[in-house]
Amino acid sequence: MSNLSDIALEIADEVRKINLRDDDKIPTSDTFLKDLIAMYSREPDEIRVILETLREAKIIFIIKIVLPEERAGKMNNDPGVDAYAYADLKILTDLKYYAEKKLERLYEATYYKKKSPSLITRELFPKIRELNNTPIGRMVNITVMLEEFIRMVNNNPNDFQEEFRNQALEEILVSKGETPAEGKDIADGPVGISSFSNSFGPAPSQRATDRMNEQAAANLNPNSPWGRMVSKFSIEFLLRVHLRKCEFETVRKLITTGKVGEAEHLRLIRDSLLKMEKNINVDKVLASYIDEMTELRRLTQRKLNLLSKSQIL
Repeated sequence: MSNLSDIALEIADEVRKINLRDDDKIPTSDTFLKDLIAMYSREPDEIRVILETLREAKIIFIIKIVLPEERAGKMNNDPGVDAYAYADLKILTDLKYYAEKKLERLYEATYYKKKSPSLITRELFPKIRELNNTPIGRMVNITVMLEEFIRMVNNNPNDFQEEFRNQALEEILVSKGETPAEGKDIADGPVGISSFSNSFGPAPSQRATDRMNEQAAANLNPNSPWGRMVSKFSIEFLLRVHLRKCEFETVRKLITTGKVGEAEHLRLIRDSLLKMEKNINVDKVLASYIDEMTELRRLTQRKLNLLSKSQIL
């Protein structure tokens, strides 16, 4: 593993250790981030990128417990406050019990009456914006999201296997160093190196030695941006990267320009989008892309249908 992978896994282990404490079990960015900055001598944005990478690799979960204030957010780029949980079913179940007990105590102290955690969340979650940046508002968010995370792990246990997650972490780190910088379109734009790579040293491009198949190679211009990327990475890997980064317009252009047209790649896109659409209730970022995901999935299915018809004829 690269040095950055080691740092990322160390940070994940710090989250796990805190989650296993008897009290103060849920680290939050308003304090935990400062500890990590001092520990690794990194800028806040760099630490946030590592934490987000761990989330993408399904090693940790991130809960937005305080939304950024609109006015402050525009002036100071306020990111709000996040909480972190290690993606392990036993740990998540323990954290949920801990959060529910704290929520019960907070509710009784605030409203002078007792209720079960399920009734409290049902009552207060619809008012979560009114409770933003309050202790009870934070705990409502944590309790609700932990329940969703437990459901995700139970429904997709293979996605949270250690080997799968470590491989995903490596792939994501490679992609952040070797794929075009944020905002660039790989289908028709210049290839660049992201600032993430510059922050953490040379990107391990040697790890990506997958070869494209002969038919795909014959249809590619090796000097085009897409051709150069496919010479380093497999098409499957590049598609997974674009989908993880919600670059649905880029994937659409790759399909409509004929750069991606193999049935196996189209099925990968379609099946990935179906999984992503199922997670929109627990991922606010994905929820904002629902129209683009649906349109891309329908385009992919139409292309697959055409391929099936041509094979029959």
